[in-house]
Amino acid sequence: MSEVNLSALTTEALHKSTVLWLRANGHDRATWFATGDDELADHVLLASGGPEADLGALPEEVELILRSKGSGGRLLTLRAEARRIDPGNPLWEPAAHSLLGERLNAPSDLIEQWRTETTLWSLAPYGAPVQAPGMPAPDSTARVDAPITTGEGGTRPRRPWHLGGRSRTRRG
Repeated sequence: MSEVNLSALTTEALHKSTVLWLRANGHDRATWFATGDDELADHVLLASGGPEADLGALPEEVELILRSKGSGGRLLTLRAEARRIDPGNPLWEPAAHSLLGERLNAPSDLIEQWRTETTLWSLAPYGAPVQAPGMPAPDSTARVDAPITTGEGGTRPRRPWHLGGRSRTRRG
């Protein structure tokens, strides 16, 4: 088995997708994101509240679940340190402009709305991934191995209704 360059894989996964799953406080939420430039290079940026989906207050540590754009399968799960970026912070403007570049159908006054109503977050991935190619997920033992069946109390599948009924040869 060949080695996987996790840094390159993370960069590629973040650049190929516009949505990631954020695991915080025991809940997984899909959210759009942007990647930072210059001082915020290698950071994932999020907008929460106001005109954007409200993610609530994030804990200090969250997990980022990156999926393959082609198959939709889980590609990487990374730990990240979450930091709130307040409007007085010098990193707020670059973060807002990076997010604005990824925001679809953005109104012209969106940055001003963000300044008053929205919390910007910077997520800095660190450490070894929780899950990566060739690494089983930590909860892989919790999977159900047997197929799920209806059992003895199950009902027959419903047949669709047809206008005029089914032909005599198709009736069951």
